[in-house]
Amino acid sequence: MTLVLFFPGLTPTTYDAISDFVTTHKHAERRFSEADEVLGYSLAEAYKKASIYDWEVYQSGFMALTLALSDWAEEHYGEQPGLCGGQSYGAVMAAVRAGTLTYADALLLMARSVQVEQDHFASQPEPIGCHFFYRLSYDTVMRLIEEFRAQGEWMELSIAFDASVHAVSARLEALARFEDRVRQEGGIPFYTLDRAEHCSANARLRDRLADEVYGSVTWHDPEIPFISDVDGRLLASGAEIRQDLLDGWTTPVHWRTIVDGISQGGGDRVWIPGPRNMFARISNRAFPTRVISPKTALAA
Repeated sequence: MTLVLFFPGLTPTTYDAISDFVTTHKHAERRFSEADEVLGYSLAEAYKKASIYDWEVYQSGFMALTLALSDWAEEHYGEQPGLCGGQSYGAVMAAVRAGTLTYADALLLMARSVQVEQDHFASQPEPIGCHFFYRLSYDTVMRLIEEFRAQGEWMELSIAFDASVHAVSARLEALARFEDRVRQEGGIPFYTLDRAEHCSANARLRDRLADEVYGSVTWHDPEIPFISDVDGRLLASGAEIRQDLLDGWTTPVHWRTIVDGISQGGGDRVWIPGPRNMFARISNRAFPTRVISPKTALAA
């Protein structure tokens, strides 16, 4: 039996929702303290005041939280994974757990990437972003995308989280109209990021990150196999994982790719460390899945 440790993509979570875990559990205190040393400020204090548009703080906090939950789960349940992977930003945490990146290098990679991302998106002729929503089928989502393309809009599917949770990237003005169509079709808008995700519009950003950031940290070969969320392959070298994270900037994330990768890698149980139980949706229809949330740890 092979346990898979799978890190979810970033979902906005307020500090209040995780504060009890952050302030009372040794693993959280350690991860946040180590982040303070790398970033040069108190991550917990910055997180209390941050909005979802404070990219560095939210991404650092999410990394510290999910890795702390992973640390706790392995200690509490007395098991270690035989495979690991991550969806979207979660792939960076998976690289840490696999031993491909040190925690400090992952934080530096993220912080330096944010600087390039902000410069890249600020330089766009028109603001572009990514809208997340749920309760619409994949076929309905693709129909809406084609509807907007027929009007001359650029729009791409960025994320198919499962059969009913999706995200699309487009101009922010078009996303405002798309949100109205989501409601009209019976869907529920979640939030809009002020940057595009996992789409062709990020090709230049991917190239800049490869040139300016990804060479500034050390990439080790993983200690356990790493499941790609780009194509589902098992990756066994630091160079492959580095390229996979870069390719993720321009490749839509699809839950079916992840499930197939887990199956092909021999995984039969999944742990998902994250702040929300919704992350179980990634795999619980295919594999026994345990969500490791702050509530899980606090109740133990």
